[in-house]
Amino acid sequence: MTPRNYTIGIDVGLKSVGFAAVEIDVDGMPVRILKAMSAIHDGGVDPNSKKTGESRRLQAGIARRTRRMRRRRRARLERLDAKLRHLGYPIVDERTLQGFDMWHIRAHAATEFISNDEERACAVSIACRTIARHRGWRNPYHRDESLLGVQEPRSEQYQQLREKAMEWIGGEYIPENATPAQIVDAVLSSSQGPAVRIRTSESKKHGHREGLIAARLMQEDNAYELERILRVQQVPDDVARSLVLEVFRQKSPRGSAEKRVGKDPLAPNEPRALKASLAFQRYRITNMITNLRIQDGSELRRLTVDEKQMVYNRLASQKIEKTWCGSMYVRIWASRVVR
Repeated sequence: MTPRNYTIGIDVGLKSVGFAAVEIDVDGMPVRILKAMSAIHDGGVDPNSKKTGESRRLQAGIARRTRRMRRRRRARLERLDAKLRHLGYPIVDERTLQGFDMWHIRAHAATEFISNDEERACAVSIACRTIARHRGWRNPYHRDESLLGVQEPRSEQYQQLREKAMEWIGGEYIPENATPAQIVDAVLSSSQGPAVRIRTSESKKHGHREGLIAARLMQEDNAYELERILRVQQVPDDVARSLVLEVFRQKSPRGSAEKRVGKDPLAPNEPRALKASLAFQRYRITNMITNLRIQDGSELRRLTVDEKQMVYNRLASQKIEKTWCGSMYVRIWASRVVR
């Protein structure tokens, strides 16, 4: 049997890939199509996000970060429970609490000393564990120690909560140094307030449901409350410090990108300068100047060494506002200098 000569072609498209096997003669000319087909794919678009066109890679990244966040949260709460047991505090099963009991307990613990040892230990444990589950937001680059010694809550979210609570209870005054739990407790205890929903929620089934806490509180607000509870309940300073740090412990992203820094093309043995660093800015200025051309009569020429040095000293030594016109400024100013 005479062997066939054939060639295979692949056509890659945005949403499909075409395959073809074509028989050819001795001169390389096509004789007939042996097989042709096309494979249709989604182009990397997530099938559940066709309206927005979000990619599978984007959705996979969101899912990966969510899994990482939940894994770290679970480990953090387990460390807190171990810390409480080590210090002799009980782990209270939250299923034994009803309704808004946790808010009442936190508000009461921040208001007056609980004389009963068992009740006081339970109140401290409940406060630490509930705040650890809803501790709010802070800049992850700020150290955990920055939350120690907060004198009073000053965040915009806290002020919104306080103003909204006073509006709900008919204008009754709430002290400026009240803890978030005390504010919520004041609304729950007021007969003038409406049916209370603690947190604002948004869902497809129920739509927008307005709550007392419309914006996510800052961690400094909750740290202020926890420190006040520990101080009112006369918890020793060293124990209180360790509990606050354990509740608000957070992994800092500082230095996480150092391992992914590439190599400098000018010095392959050295790491590439970060874009935010002064070294990179100077490198970018040097690179831009190197690629400049000056109109000299009817020809374009490179800058001489003296001209390059003049432009570089001008740009690197003075604080010149370079926003939208970084490269354009270099070109215009350099052309004026050499003229």
